[in-house]
Formats: sequence, C-alpha cells, structure tokens
Amino acid sequence: MLRVDLRSFLSNPVFFIEISRILGGISKIVALKPFELQSLEAEFCKRNGLKAFFLDLKVSRILGDSKISPMTLFVVTRDKKFLKAIQRVENRVLSGELSFQKGRRRLIELEGKLFGYPECCVKAYARSKSNIPLETKLIIECFESGTFKSLLASLKNSRIDFFPQFFTMNFYPCHLECRKAKRVGIKLVKFLGDFENAFKLRTMLNALYLLRVAYKSTFYNGNLSKKAKEFFNLQDGDVLGMLEAIVDVDYELFSNKFIKRVLQFR
Repeated sequence: MLRVDLRSFLSNPVFFIEISRILGGISKIVALKPFELQSLEAEFCKRNGLKAFFLDLKVSRILGDSKISPMTLFVVTRDKKFLKAIQRVENRVLSGELSFQKGRRRLIELEGKLFGYPECCVKAYARSKSNIPLETKLIIECFESGTFKSLLASLKNSRIDFFPQFFTMNFYPCHLECRKAKRVGIKLVKFLGDFENAFKLRTMLNALYLLRVAYKSTFYNGNLSKKAKEFFNLQDGDVLGMLEAIVDVDYELFSNKFIKRVLQFR
C-alpha cells in the first residue's frame, strides 16, 4: 500500500499514482515529468529505492514515414538494466542489424512489458502501426459504447467514476472492455488504499484526454472526425466550452490541479 501523507500526495498526485505502478509490482519503469534533485519527489524515490534517469531515444515509435525521431523521456526505475535493454535494441536498429519495422515492433513490445501493459494490448498497439492507430479505434469504441456520454454525465454531476482500463496516460487497451487492462487498474486502486479516489479521478481524466483528442479531430477530415462531429453536435455549450478550455493545456498540470481541488472539497 502507498505510504505517504495527504499533504505530500496532493502536491503531485500524478507522480504518486504513476510511481505506485512500480511500488505495486505492476511496472519496471514509469515515465514522468522531470523533477528537481532536491525535491519531495526525489526524496520519496530515494527512500523507496527508486532512481530517475533521462532516456534518449532515436527510433520513431510513431506511425509515419520518419524512421528517426529523437526524443528524451524522464523515467524512474529500480534498476538501470531495464533502460539498457531498450538502448541495446535501439542500437541494433540504428546499426542496421535489425530492420526498422522489426526493430520498432520489438521496441514497442519490450517497452510495453517494462511499463506493465498487458501483452494483448501491446501486440494490438504494435499491429496498429501498419494500419489504423489503436488510439483511433479506441476513441470510436468509446463513442459507440456510450463511455464518453457516461464520463460527461459524471463530470456534470460531480460524481467520481472509475475507468480501470485507463490506468495511465498514453496507454491504449486492445479494446475498451479488455479484462487484463481492467485488472491492472483494479490492482493499482487497491494498492493506493486511502488515495483510491485520486486514482479514480485520474482514470476519468485519462478518458477525458481521449475525448480531447476526438475534439481536436473535428478540425480535420477522416473517420474519427466524422464520428466526433456527430457526437459534439449533440452536446451543449458547457461541454464544448470545457473542451475548448483544456484543448491546449499542460495536461499533467491540469490533472494535478483537478484532482487536488476535488479531493480538498470532499
């Protein structure tokens, strides 16, 4: 169970929720927003045997023509060997020992395993790189299943809902009702103990992030855009105003403020 005082937790709820995936035995690594060496977050990591590193990546994981797309992740782990495993595969791709397609798939599968994602979801994500992105399929499924409608109703009525399959950002379950993805969320909510409502709010915000992606798609053409326009044409001005307000915000900062505000008034 997560052991931290309420004041510390509320200073950065997203950090403590994400770190709990390692502490709860779900993940080997987690990606976070960078924090200072002299900070509450750094001290918490030190006390719990966790280390933070910058991980430089070059091989593109994004669907598109570009094979090289440099980026840097800030990650926390118990053992740097997990990062070295990623770098070894990257080096084999960059040297030509592994083809780009095969190497990218291997990187996606390795990283998915280290992040604690269900194997079925990782494989579905890797397959979608040569077809319709899994994120797009998932958003359309959320429209068709009424998930977004349910989310908006909960937000309007100040009701805390729980979407365990959306246990972290930038993770896409192979399908909306994936049992293995839901099990991860349920395991995490149990580990968080007294902070379970914070995590439930986080899952709502992760679902809202997908709705935000859908809202942005309305400015373009395509299958997702068509579905999104049909949905948003039925919504009132309050919903559209909310989405317009968060369309370009720092989503982690917004999430932290939202969770803190809700919990302080409960």
